[in-house]
Amino acid sequence: MLLLKKLHLSMQNTKLYKSLAIVLAFIMTSSFLFYFFEVEKNPKIDNIGDAFWWGFVTSTTVGYGDIYPVTQIGRTIAILVMLIGIGIFGFITASFASLFVEENLKRGMGLVDVTFKNHIIIIGWNYRSKSIIEELINEDDNIKIAIIDNIDENPYRNKNISYIKGNPWKDNVLERANIKHAKTIIVLADRKLENPEMMDAKSVLTCLAVEKLNKDVYLVAEVVDHNNTTHFLRANANDIIISNEIESKVLVRSILYKSVNKAIKELITNSYGSELYETLVPKEYINNKYIDVSSDLLHRGVTLIGYFRDGNTYLSPKLDTIIKEKDILVYIAPEKVL
Repeated sequence: MLLLKKLHLSMQNTKLYKSLAIVLAFIMTSSFLFYFFEVEKNPKIDNIGDAFWWGFVTSTTVGYGDIYPVTQIGRTIAILVMLIGIGIFGFITASFASLFVEENLKRGMGLVDVTFKNHIIIIGWNYRSKSIIEELINEDDNIKIAIIDNIDENPYRNKNISYIKGNPWKDNVLERANIKHAKTIIVLADRKLENPEMMDAKSVLTCLAVEKLNKDVYLVAEVVDHNNTTHFLRANANDIIISNEIESKVLVRSILYKSVNKAIKELITNSYGSELYETLVPKEYINNKYIDVSSDLLHRGVTLIGYFRDGNTYLSPKLDTIIKEKDILVYIAPEKVL
């Protein structure tokens, strides 16, 4: 239905409806004249319906040959219908083709609104964006993603990845990305800016715009300077990633413990090995001790490492801790099993 609606609007804008009406009027007029001059002299013409059939067949140059003119005037009309018909239907075919080509061009240039729901919006395009999208696709190849930036065109030719061109702190740009139906929004620092303060200022402005339009969306923001964390908290960012600090801490772990770097790489990428996952605690584990839940999961090839409760993460908790109904279990496994 949505495709038909878009096609209708495009045909209105390009005046294709008017062109089709003119074509129809021409065929009907030609068919009526053909009937008038042929009806009493052509044994193939019994009624006006036969003439209309001849008109449509001739104008499209199909030419079944079941009806043909026998008078000089009829042949003249037929020549006109064939000559004009070739041009008219060629024009119509080209017009329809151009509608779809134009739609694809606009989509690639970020000019077509996103229709996805429950999708992820990534604000900012850089090497981090590409890495994030590749990981998301590896996790779920049906995941829906919308990119917002000012690049020339969509870097992906994937029907599940849309692109919106524009400034992300503007309401109309976020609305074009269908922010009201988005699941998660990731605001990345604009590395094209040289000043770290300006990078964070732009990100905070974007977070405020997101908060205004969708208070329920899960908002993740990349912070360049940890001193600006407070501003992101005021903008109600749900999760704040201080990229430089994380990279530094991973490097320190690698220096102190030689195998930690490889373990971290395996856990944070889904291209090989085991990965980190989370899930709402299954009903059968509610009100059970952590040690019992952990033991049962181990038999299923799953390593439970902690849980998330009331905004806090508990890793390696006490073994007699009782798992509650709304806890989020964090586990390591070769694939998502819970």
